[in-house]
Parts: sequence; C-alpha cells; structure tokens
Amino acid sequence: MLWKAIAILLALLVTRHFVNLALLLGYHKTSLMNHWPGPCRTVPPVENGAEDIALTKSGLAIITSGIDINYRADATDPRISEAEGKLFAFDFNHPEKNAVELKFTGDFEFVPHGIGIWESADDGTFLFVVNHRRDAETIEIFKLSGTAAKPILEHVESVQDPLFTSMNDVVATGPRSFYVSNDGYLRYTVMRAVERLFNRPWGSVVHYNGKTARKVVDSAFEYNGMSLSRDGKFLFISCPFALSIAIYERSTDSNDLSFQQDIHVGTFPDNIFVHPGTGDLWIGCSPIGHRVFAAFGNLDNWAPSQAIRVRPLGTDAKPFEKFKLYEVYYDDAHLMSSSSSAVVVGNKLLVGSIVHKLVFCDMKTETNLPRDQY
Repeated sequence: MLWKAIAILLALLVTRHFVNLALLLGYHKTSLMNHWPGPCRTVPPVENGAEDIALTKSGLAIITSGIDINYRADATDPRISEAEGKLFAFDFNHPEKNAVELKFTGDFEFVPHGIGIWESADDGTFLFVVNHRRDAETIEIFKLSGTAAKPILEHVESVQDPLFTSMNDVVATGPRSFYVSNDGYLRYTVMRAVERLFNRPWGSVVHYNGKTARKVVDSAFEYNGMSLSRDGKFLFISCPFALSIAIYERSTDSNDLSFQQDIHVGTFPDNIFVHPGTGDLWIGCSPIGHRVFAAFGNLDNWAPSQAIRVRPLGTDAKPFEKFKLYEVYYDDAHLMSSSSSAVVVGNKLLVGSIVHKLVFCDMKTETNLPRDQY
C-alpha cells in the first residue's frame, strides 16, 4: 500500500512538472496581433541570425551572426550548423544603408554568440565575443578602430578558462575584464536537454579580471543575456525559463554580485540593452517558447518575434522596485523569426534574431515617452 501511494505521488509530481513546462512553453497560446512601431524592413545581407548587438557611443551597431546552437542539442536543422560565423556593422546614422560584414585576421574557429563592448577615452574601444569552438568555450577580444564608414577590427586575444562551461553572453568591465553567463554546464551532448528538462541549476555567472576567473553566482538555471546599468551598480540578467529579469547589485570594487530582485516580464527574454539616456531596458523576446524550438528543428517553421521596454520607476537604490512594461514590437513571422535582441537610438529600433534576419524600424507611434526619451 505504501509503495502504491509513493508511486501515485511521484506520478502526480511528474505530471505537474510537465504540465508547468507545457504552460511555460506556451502550448496554450496563439499568436497575438501584429504591431510595429512604424515602418519596418529587413536589413540585408544578414540572413543567418543577429543574435546579439553591441552599440558604440557613435551609433555603430556590431552584430553577431551564425551561432550554432546544435552544441546544446537545441537544433536539428542542418542549415543552422552550415551558417558561417560572422560579425556585421550597422550604422544608425545612415539607417537607409544595409549592414556590412566586418573582416578580421586570425586563424581560429568562429561561432559567435553574445557580444559586449568597452569604450573609454584612455583605452579605446574593445569588443568581447562569446565563441563556441568545438574544443572549447572562449571569449574573443577585438580592438575596434577606424570610422563608422570604414570600421577596422583587429583580433587581440582569445581567453579560455575551465569555468567557461556553456557561455551565453558577456559584459565588459574593463579593456580585458568581463562577466560571462553560463546558461548551463553540459555541452555537445543530448544530456544538455536532460539538464534543461529537469531544471538543473548548473549554470553560473563568472567574472574574469584579466588574469583569473571566479564564480560570482554559483547556481543558476539558464541565465542568458546580460547588461550593466548606466552607473555600473546593477547587472541585469535574462532568465527565459522563469519569464523574468534577475537584478544583481554589483560591487564596483570587487565585482561581487548580490541578488536584489526579479522582474516578471511574462515572455521569454533574451538579450538586454540599457538605454544610455533613460536607463530603460530594451529586450528581444520570444513570446511563444515552443515555436522557437520548432524553428530550431526546421527553419521553415518561423516563430513570432517581440521587443519590449521596461521603464524604471523606483529609487536610485532600487530602480526597478516599480516599473512599467511596454510591448514595442510584435511580428508573427512576417519579417523575422525568433527575435533575441533589441537596440534603440533616438526613434530608430534594431531587432535581431537567433538564427534568422535583422529588422530595422523607424518608430512613429508613441510608447508613453517623449520622442527624445526613446
């Protein structure tokens, strides 16, 4: 009798887990109404993803393209692995122009994912790119120079460490220092799917100080895109399988992190852009999770795309203790599939995707902020 009761309890727990997972992935949802903030267009020649976007102070967007998500057992469509890893540049000062591919020297496998940027008058401009080599996870550091019309990219070094397990995004804290998010532990194995299926908190956040790496968040489940607040006091991390943004308070002296709060956004958030003028969070999202995984299995199964803005209404100590959430862009796969990033300059919006196209929008509609506060 006891064993029967235990079996029934276990069956109920397993059933509840899979029901919750089905609800999380949005199997009960249907596509919402399309709405764009103004006229939008795709940006050639980006065709195989604009997973993450870094923005210079001059308005030059650097875009990662060609991520191979098969290493996490996320995808089965061979076209994803066949795409070549590239970096593109898009100039917000001339949005009528297309993106241009950035060439760089260096003999190494390049499968880019997240990207971060460091700019200072003393150091210059450096790009940090998550690279999923077949034999290792590395951060590639590039020096960016030249002009917006003719940017020059020089590979500086590759950083590797045993704590880089399954990196997703990178946030620079200096010309050679950075945070990385590990969205899991296992890679290149179907066991990664098991890790995700049973919500194993084997991910982490690691800080590299230019010489050594150490964990600053030791246990995390699917931590994804990251960004620092304007003053560097807070680190924002997207948690897609919790439909939320985690906020950590950061020590600018030690780079230690302490959890402050979660923001529930009700959608799958990916990369985060902090507006330099307002502090708003602009986030590329996937509103229906299971359709994203269906798109990974077959690129012809397009998934809807979404960009949201989170406006802080709290205090300096807790800026997002109160907030307002706005959906700025929703597209049911008319222009792009599986959005992952959103960057804004003035009233111009750039939305990137995981394995698909790049979209530019000239925002005309009001989003409850004066035009100069976008």
